[in-house]
Amino acid sequence: MVVIENPPKMVYDDAGHLVEVILSAEDYLAYLRTVAAEADWAALPTYLQDAVDRMLIDEVRAEKVAVFDLDVVLADDMGE
Repeated sequence: MVVIENPPKMVYDDAGHLVEVILSAEDYLAYLRTVAAEADWAALPTYLQDAVDRMLIDEVRAEKVAVFDLDVVLADDMGE
């Protein structure tokens, strides 16, 4: 379940039909995480698969800064 923290903005055409929903970046990422965790991947449209892929790639890149090389850590421990 996605908990939306900021109310989405609804965009309507001249006839009063809903044509667009604008979410904050945080809420959109929460939605994508839920889609990735709960949806059938094969049933997702390509644009949602691509969005989830990009989100996951960005998360890996952000985590990469905090990654340590295991060989270096073990070599430091053995050298002490």
